[in-house]
Amino acid sequence: MDILFIDDNHQLFQVLKDNFSYVGHFLFYAGNTEKAFSVLEQEDIDVILLDVKLGNENGVETLEKLKVSFPCIPVIMITGYATVEAAVRAMKLGAFDFVSKPIDFNTLCTIIDSATEQANKKKEQEESGVELAGAHNQMHSRNAEYCSVLRRAKQLAASDITILIIGENGTGKEGLAEYIYKHSNRSGESFIKINCAAFPESLLDNELFGHEKGAYTGASSEYRGVFEQADGGTLLLDEIGDMPRTLQAKILRVLQNQEVRRIGGNQTRKINVRFLASTNKDLPAMVQEGTFREDLFYRLNGGLLHIPPLRKRKEDLEDLIDRLLHTIGEHSDDGTKHLSEDVLSVFRSYHWPGNIRELKNALLYASTICQNDEIMLEDLPPGIELNGLYMQNSLSPVQQKEKELIQNVLLKTGNNKSEAAKYLNLSRNTLYLKLKKYGIA
Repeated sequence: MDILFIDDNHQLFQVLKDNFSYVGHFLFYAGNTEKAFSVLEQEDIDVILLDVKLGNENGVETLEKLKVSFPCIPVIMITGYATVEAAVRAMKLGAFDFVSKPIDFNTLCTIIDSATEQANKKKEQEESGVELAGAHNQMHSRNAEYCSVLRRAKQLAASDITILIIGENGTGKEGLAEYIYKHSNRSGESFIKINCAAFPESLLDNELFGHEKGAYTGASSEYRGVFEQADGGTLLLDEIGDMPRTLQAKILRVLQNQEVRRIGGNQTRKINVRFLASTNKDLPAMVQEGTFREDLFYRLNGGLLHIPPLRKRKEDLEDLIDRLLHTIGEHSDDGTKHLSEDVLSVFRSYHWPGNIRELKNALLYASTICQNDEIMLEDLPPGIELNGLYMQNSLSPVQQKEKELIQNVLLKTGNNKSEAAKYLNLSRNTLYLKLKKYGIA
């Protein structure tokens, strides 16, 4: 992996470079923005490490420029002078994460791995031209339980009651929240969403409530939090089960009184917001454990909607497959593809732990890999298997040879995927797809 370190501290670069070399990564260095762009124009960089305090330059402003010219490269901000305002601005501009000095190298490596994994998934989606989010927004079902959920959602949408949506990851909680919003009397107003798990506690507090100018060091202007931004409209508190307990009491007061106070402010501001919340957590169990406030749970639970997982609504599987393949085909030069009977049999028997999101990603992957109109077993991503077997037995002699060649080249290059891709005369994205296809770690 090729990493660019943008910082005016050359000594820190040398330390990091030595550490990264041990784990098979190469670190490039740039002491300012101009040199950084020079490196980026010449090298195929996978991830950027950027210091907020970049000598006489502002690292956040550098981030803004990077995201315009190189939007697909994940950027991790590093600083010893973190302020809440700088962190919030950096995250909003597209920074993947925010790490404070002194740097814990193992933590940094974990974040880098997450950043590159997410970037690769995003790249696969963009190359297919398909926007996965909302691809199944047509809310209809053959499953009696889910039909009941949709009917209740439509009825509850007409009121201003707070609704709690519970379901496993990938079941479509955000899509159901949008369905409620579109059928509400606030559909002409704003619909704001905030992921409560995406921010550390200090930043989430600021993002929710906002701050007054001068509230803390670096707060050079006032900021309206999402509660104020959603005034008159609807606010979805996504992943509410991941909200720190210290913030739960503040949220409860907002729900009860419909008023907020910015950080550093004395004035209480009235708001008029319709609240929706969603989670994949077992909130009643968390209440028993003491990790979620009982009074907040009952306040959120004005109307409870529980989305069944895909494995319990297999009646909808083929309709979902047809709609998703049609959407993928509309954005592909190869047109709409269809599943072979073997693949359909695998899909029917598979338990889909990632639910509709996993189904969408599997179909997108298979459509990208497939060279014909019919998606075959060998086109499926590793993991979508019948009884965990089929992939090894389904490889043709040519595919087996290709797999062995890739493994040998990776050994020869010390698992450096950029070098391996050059040696094999493949783009890095194509190499990543083949690694997934053949289950090569």
